[in-house]
Amino acid sequence: MKKLYLVSLLSLFAMSSVSAQETTVLLSKVKHESPAMAQDTEGAMYAMPEVLRNLGAKSTENKPVCNLLARHKDINDGAFLWAPLGVPVKYLDQSTGNPTAWEWTVPGAATTTETTQNIEATYLNAGLYDMPTLNVTYANGSTSSYTPPMNMTYDGGNEKIKTGGTVEITTIDMRRHDSFGGLDQTATYMLGANTYNEGTSQGYVGGTNNTQVVGWGNLFMIAQDDAYLDGVNIYLHHKPTKYEEGAKIRLQVWLPSITESSILFTYLPLEATYIPFEDFKADGEDGAWALTYEGAVASIKFEVPIDLYGKPYFFVSVEGFSQDPETEDFCLLADVKGATLSEMDQYNLLAHNSFGRMEGEYDYLRPISHYGGGTGSFAICPIISSGISSVDPGAVESVKLPSFNAGVNNGNIIMMSAEACQVGIYDISGKLVMSAQANEGETVLNAQSLNSGIYIVRASNGNSVKIIK
Repeated sequence: MKKLYLVSLLSLFAMSSVSAQETTVLLSKVKHESPAMAQDTEGAMYAMPEVLRNLGAKSTENKPVCNLLARHKDINDGAFLWAPLGVPVKYLDQSTGNPTAWEWTVPGAATTTETTQNIEATYLNAGLYDMPTLNVTYANGSTSSYTPPMNMTYDGGNEKIKTGGTVEITTIDMRRHDSFGGLDQTATYMLGANTYNEGTSQGYVGGTNNTQVVGWGNLFMIAQDDAYLDGVNIYLHHKPTKYEEGAKIRLQVWLPSITESSILFTYLPLEATYIPFEDFKADGEDGAWALTYEGAVASIKFEVPIDLYGKPYFFVSVEGFSQDPETEDFCLLADVKGATLSEMDQYNLLAHNSFGRMEGEYDYLRPISHYGGGTGSFAICPIISSGISSVDPGAVESVKLPSFNAGVNNGNIIMMSAEACQVGIYDISGKLVMSAQANEGETVLNAQSLNSGIYIVRASNGNSVKIIK
């Protein structure tokens, strides 16, 4: 299976770490959780769209473009996924019994009915939509139908897709709880915390500890170019009960620099803010809402939203907590189950969602699995708003069959254009590093002089493409 990106971790494994330390799981009582009903093993079925988490473990053929959403109904309206406007979302048939015909009904999509086995749905208007319904027909004339069930919470919900608007994204799949049987192998939902092998005397993975971890963070990616970071919700396992007077946490937003051989989270600090411990709110306190009944939340809203255009990756870190568990008990809430990664993906930095930084280090280079914290994610949830509410319907065909596209082969940029146009190549800081003329059809641009990294290829006909060199 072809991966999105492969980043070596061999040098990291040679470093000293606390990965050998055992941890103990402290599970939390999750809100509104109910068993997921088992699905029929025969008949119509399709896979949920690939999502932008565990990025290095994703197949490029499945085109992951959607973000997982937190269970925050006031922001996400009970939706499970956020889809970018104007970008195709892929649904893959997984029906059993060898059907001979397929019919899809896709609420909210530019084309609401499709008859191919697999489809790419393009959403043009901001809204909240039901997941597609797939009807299949077999050679003997029998039929079967599948729509994802609305029974993931006691009051229904989470099996919807949201487009545009404002959302709270996460890298935690919040549809399932393993204690109810773990019916979906892709589900990881089990919120709680980890303590080191001697319990709270050594502290928490994701908070106060005496193991020299000074910060934790999550790596995010979004596929909507015209988007803004409005703020961040940091969910805690519990409201801190002990801390020094004036103690505060620092939250920073970073623009990572990612190449084929490294990932650096110190490239550009976009925003930094401090949150006093006294401002943390327990669930229900002054109207605060947390993911778990015994949990807490620190809500940060930026005075000026951060423009994320052209910045496909961003990293959010939390640090400033004490190294003495005897005097402080700050602890991030986490998905303590995590995704199952292959041995190969364990060595792939981008296959991990959450990272830590130890004393004396300047980059967040260590996945939390290196600390005995599993392969899950911290409940650090950015609030993103889309800068557009609709896409010109006349552009639907160019969305499905782009008039301009670009990729990389042997260090060269390969451009396919329906017409001749001018092209600018920009690095992730927005600097123009190369200009070129694209001819009608295929144009090969010698880009050997460009360093490895992320670039935005912008054509004068209005198309922009993100590439990795």
